[in-house]
Amino acid sequence: MMENYDYNKSAEKVLMDASREKNHNRNLLLFIVITITVGVIFSVFSLVYGKMQIDIHKNIKTEGTVVSTYIENGTEDMAQLLTQLPYIEAVGKEKFAGKLLDDSVKYCDCVITDMVGFEKMISPAFTNITGTYPKKENEIMLSTKTLQYLGIKNPVVGMEIELDFYWNDIFNTSGTGMQKFLLSGYFTEYQNQTSGASMAFFSEECMEKNGVKWDPCRILIDHTKKYSSSSQIEHMLTNDIKLNDGQRIISMNPAEYRAISGMMGSYGFAIFFSVVVLLSMFLFIYNILNISLEKDLQRHGLLQVIGVEQKQNIKVMNCEILRIGLTGSIAGTVLGAVFIWGIMPLLLEKMYAENTWKLDRMVLFQPKLFILAIVLVILVLGVAMGCLKRKMRKLSPLECMKYTESVTYQKSRKKTKIKKFHSWGKNPESYLAKKYLFRNKKTFWLTSLSLWLGCELALYSAVILNGVDLQNYYSKEPDFQIGITEEACNYLIESSPDTKNMHFFPDSLMNDIETAIGNEIHSAENIKGFYPIIGKNGKENIKILIDGEKLPTVIQAVDTREQEAIKNFIKRNDKLMNWEQFQNFHGAIVLHDHKMSEYIAGPVQNYIGTEMEFYDLVPVGTEMSSLVPEKLVNCGYLDITEDNFPEIELCWDGKNINILLVTEATYDWLAKKLTPQIFEIQFNVDKNHESVIRERLNQIIRNYNMEFQSKYGHVDKLNLFYLDSKSECLLKEQNYIQTSRWILMSISGILIFIGIMNFANTRISDIMFRQRECNILENVGMTKKQQYRMFVTEGLFYWLLLCGLLMSFGNLGICIMQWYMKIQIPYYVFHYPIKEMIALMVLLLLFSIIFPGVIYKKLKYKRK
Repeated sequence: MMENYDYNKSAEKVLMDASREKNHNRNLLLFIVITITVGVIFSVFSLVYGKMQIDIHKNIKTEGTVVSTYIENGTEDMAQLLTQLPYIEAVGKEKFAGKLLDDSVKYCDCVITDMVGFEKMISPAFTNITGTYPKKENEIMLSTKTLQYLGIKNPVVGMEIELDFYWNDIFNTSGTGMQKFLLSGYFTEYQNQTSGASMAFFSEECMEKNGVKWDPCRILIDHTKKYSSSSQIEHMLTNDIKLNDGQRIISMNPAEYRAISGMMGSYGFAIFFSVVVLLSMFLFIYNILNISLEKDLQRHGLLQVIGVEQKQNIKVMNCEILRIGLTGSIAGTVLGAVFIWGIMPLLLEKMYAENTWKLDRMVLFQPKLFILAIVLVILVLGVAMGCLKRKMRKLSPLECMKYTESVTYQKSRKKTKIKKFHSWGKNPESYLAKKYLFRNKKTFWLTSLSLWLGCELALYSAVILNGVDLQNYYSKEPDFQIGITEEACNYLIESSPDTKNMHFFPDSLMNDIETAIGNEIHSAENIKGFYPIIGKNGKENIKILIDGEKLPTVIQAVDTREQEAIKNFIKRNDKLMNWEQFQNFHGAIVLHDHKMSEYIAGPVQNYIGTEMEFYDLVPVGTEMSSLVPEKLVNCGYLDITEDNFPEIELCWDGKNINILLVTEATYDWLAKKLTPQIFEIQFNVDKNHESVIRERLNQIIRNYNMEFQSKYGHVDKLNLFYLDSKSECLLKEQNYIQTSRWILMSISGILIFIGIMNFANTRISDIMFRQRECNILENVGMTKKQQYRMFVTEGLFYWLLLCGLLMSFGNLGICIMQWYMKIQIPYYVFHYPIKEMIALMVLLLLFSIIFPGVIYKKLKYKRK
């Protein structure tokens, strides 16, 4: 041996080589664990990030804008002041200036924006943009939906189009009427696909030459508070900006906030889940180092006894761990990079909305996630090394050399009780397994916590995966929904010569539907109410809402179940509401889609309790003063976009409309005096005949729409009825649903893998670090089979304890989590992870029985 010794090596180099050789098994396990940890943290958070990007882009395209906050009736001076706020990224201007008409029917809003507003805040929500934003006076940019309405199937940039345009200001007639425009560009919009309405863009030059000014306009605000709720952003801006009369801050929940809420329930729970993942990874590494702590201290104590300084020991230990940490981090980085650049793009290849956009690989490859994983590894290694150094400095070299966890864990002053030896007869391996497991209770419970947390995290991910599946949302929807379109309804009221006793939803349509479906119709429900003319007092109550007077107002009845849900929402959120009046004395609740700012609570109180007047539909031009109005009491206002608002079936989704909710008793009372309307019917059918029924219903609705178009001269341009099919909606969202499932399943699979690997590494490292004890046991007569049974007994004990923890504290945690998720996500459906639980337990049981023998045989072979 001495002949091979290199006398030119330094003492520290000799110690490093010897330590590397002695700790080969421990270092190999630690390297594998660090590699897996870095790769897993990066992969899991990359998958979460990828899912969020999909949802963020979908939310942006659905809303038609990137920004979620704006100031109504703002000024250019206000826009300049906003740019000085530290949390404001960009400020744009948007003005709804005019409209395009077709025989007095508006089919498109005309909007003017500045370049910041269009390029950074509006155009990212569009797809397939061709051409540029209008610059000259006679240029216009249209959507493909509007072009199809005009009968243009193959648009060309620069083509001439004749359009009938009017400013929203009726007193401004400059540049109005039928005129020719040049198409500067066109785009496809994702929002409002079921609606005929669309948006067109005019140039600033057109606005200036026709005497239209920016003030007042809508100020679009892009801020840095992407994960704050709408109310938080509104309060922040309210404190920093002074508003004039008629100006209001409107903020919806940002796309990022809604994306993370839709996936995890809330931003707070997402942080909690992330912390649990990181803690599980922390224990994953710390467990290996903690198991080898006794051997490390004994070796360092021996080295100090023979003359090696403590500083040299610590330096050797730091260099060894640092080398493993760096090489493991690099390997984990490579592993994660392969996953992101190779596997993940395949998962995200098909996107929602018929592949209208794709995520770039570089967007998903986030270096900060690698940094997070590596920092965690350094933190864990630092904590473990700190523990070892503290013990080395606290204990003398002789105490380190004789260190055993079972002895040093006891208090030195406490007199050790003499325990009698209890013979276990023919099963000494069970006795030894028990003694080893409980010789250090701290290590035992730390190991148990690590194993339980890893498995619990895997089950949590399975519960979230099954619960937030978008198909759960559609499963609650009826098979078919048939209703009158908002455009047709408004057209009939504004232009029909005789609206008295007009029923939008004729009895003949209902008869045709029942004839086509027969006895296969199930769970039929109606959205019923009234489309009244608002009296003076009613307008005062509606005026407090932004654009309240411009939007149509309907009265809708809610059933007992929906009333109870609204009542619970009001109590839970402490809303100002006169519930007794609403329930018993002809009251109404005003619903709106965030048309009221949070900070006008004072004026709102003045309107609650006042009477609102309504008249039945009458022909245009009728003298209203001779009519007797019906009256409802204003019981309060509710925002349907607010978090946790109950699921209520509303006509036209409650958007861009004022809805007055009334009880069924109030509806029956009003039905004697106002013309009752059916806005929509919903029903389910036999699944086996759904496709055939869908074709029949499509033909019926097509015939009624053609008849309506022929009667009023709007061929192929204005539909009276719409038909929504759940199966068609699912087919349309199939790519998005499948992509979301694959991502969430990958996250769940990785976390289940970590739970199994945590158990495996704990048992492998435990067996490897006890080779010396195994030799002693063999020398005193213990057979190989008995040693194998001892290791199996230990594994089975951990397995039984893990089952107990999962069935007790684990189930409690799952119950709490599903309760919270149900509150946060309306369509969340809880499925107990029975399959995942059984699969996890079976795999761990098999590992406990089979793997100890494999490892032990391998070690025995090496010892020979």
